[in-house]
Amino acid sequence: MWSNPFASCSKKVTGLVATVVEITSEIFKFDGQSRLDTFSIDLGRCSGVEAHRLQLAMEGIRKNVDSFPFWQRRKRVGRPSSHERTIMIGFLVQQLFRTTFRDAEGLLNMLSWYFRIDHVPDHSVLCRAMSSQRWTSLLERFFSFLLERLPKRNVIVATDATGYSGRKRGWRETPYAHRPNEDWVKTHAAIEVDRFLVLSYELTASNVHDSQVFSDVWERLPENIVPVRSLADSAYHGEACLAAARLHGATPLHKIKKNAKGLMEHRVHYNKLVFFAKQFPQRFAALTAKRNHAETVFSMIGNLFGHRIRCRNNDARKNEVRCKLIMFNMHQLAVTGIARSL
Repeated sequence: MWSNPFASCSKKVTGLVATVVEITSEIFKFDGQSRLDTFSIDLGRCSGVEAHRLQLAMEGIRKNVDSFPFWQRRKRVGRPSSHERTIMIGFLVQQLFRTTFRDAEGLLNMLSWYFRIDHVPDHSVLCRAMSSQRWTSLLERFFSFLLERLPKRNVIVATDATGYSGRKRGWRETPYAHRPNEDWVKTHAAIEVDRFLVLSYELTASNVHDSQVFSDVWERLPENIVPVRSLADSAYHGEACLAAARLHGATPLHKIKKNAKGLMEHRVHYNKLVFFAKQFPQRFAALTAKRNHAETVFSMIGNLFGHRIRCRNNDARKNEVRCKLIMFNMHQLAVTGIARSL
């Protein structure tokens, strides 16, 4: 059995009773620290729906992490290493409660009995793991693992981009002309508009245009996804993007620019789209009405798990964004009840 010095408090957290839980400073002690830190979760301010959402999200973390088959075995010689399963739980718990690595360590200590953790890694271990190439590949594989178990189905895909940074000013608050000049981790994502799931993504620098990675995002769509319609804004209104959507069997219905003429030579898909949008504007508007669901998903990710990132290393910043996308998909599968039917 796993020892749990905070058993009474932990049960209140997992049961999500309206109470205030404090983790004492003993969890946060390390050499060189003179100030005593405490971390508190005020569930008394949470509504019943919010408490139920946290419970479902934690159950989803435990279920998916336990069923993931690609964890590396521990070394039998040398200093005992932290299990990759435990580190993944630490990453996801950090995103769920929007905390620092030090607070995530305290949460793992408090919830060790719930997640069946025998050894909680230090916060510095979580910090180093976030910037490693090994965890970049593991996070990408875990993201694919969540979607590959879903049944094969036809979907409407909306493509859009957003940005994450450690700055105080968010992506939407930054003027459009200033966005390429700041250190954003630009996230290009393909969204399933009906279930609000992130199907695939690509992380780039802030000065990379949306249309340049459209084909790369669509190449990473899961095999059990059959796109039937492609929705996007006018940034993707180019022959290359329209042809890439056609290549995957989808009908591209991207928003056209105001000055589009539809008379471009050697641009078949472009001319057809402009003709359809101008001749049948009401029908075109009805077919593209769900395009804004991509922006809705980005807003949900920011509201649930934070609009900003904490890491400073470039690889760690990208891995933190990957953790946000994984946690969001896991949250959606748990809340909508899709994961229970698998």
